[in-house]
Amino acid sequence: MTWQLASPIRVALVADPAGQGTARQVQDGVRKAGRVLADAGYAVDEVEPPSIAAAAQAALAMLNTPECRARLPLLSLLPADTARFLTAFYEAAGDPDPAATIQAFMTRQSLLRAWAEFQQEHPLVLAPVYTGLPFEAGTDLDDGRATETIRGMRMAIAVNALGLPAVALPVGIRDGLPQCVQVIGPRYREDLCLDAAAAVEDRLGIITPIDPR
Repeated sequence: MTWQLASPIRVALVADPAGQGTARQVQDGVRKAGRVLADAGYAVDEVEPPSIAAAAQAALAMLNTPECRARLPLLSLLPADTARFLTAFYEAAGDPDPAATIQAFMTRQSLLRAWAEFQQEHPLVLAPVYTGLPFEAGTDLDDGRATETIRGMRMAIAVNALGLPAVALPVGIRDGLPQCVQVIGPRYREDLCLDAAAAVEDRLGIITPIDPR
């Protein structure tokens, strides 16, 4: 598919991926980044790419195979916290279903085409990385947290399933908590993601500077 980018480049702003609930603080951060991109000359529309939830579910099915499950005894070789999270992940994913895995690969191919067509009109997608509020350090292994994390990371999981480039960057702090967004581009167009991220950073500044010493 040939990319013929119109000017200005259009951005699809997704404040609440798949309509499954996103913290107001997170949505405000996404909209802040949208305003910044509009100020930088991008055309920003609040519109959602196709089937985000289906893409995220396909990713889980592709990971939850009998072959992957057969390697679970090897978790004992990993750091304890990593093994515990992966165990919780597979518990949340449920029993493997070979038919569902095959269907997931077919779903992925269909969604790749649907997203490619969508990104002809809106090459960039601006969305949350995680839809919930940042949780307290050390609570990521609490009971039920793995399921919550999978749900909250649905946009990032969908993007990984489709093999799309993305840049995650901070856009502010509200109520003492960081706000972060991801800029997602079409396949093989990392340059578009980096250009948009640079435009945001140029206007908001480097919110988390790294001391080079």
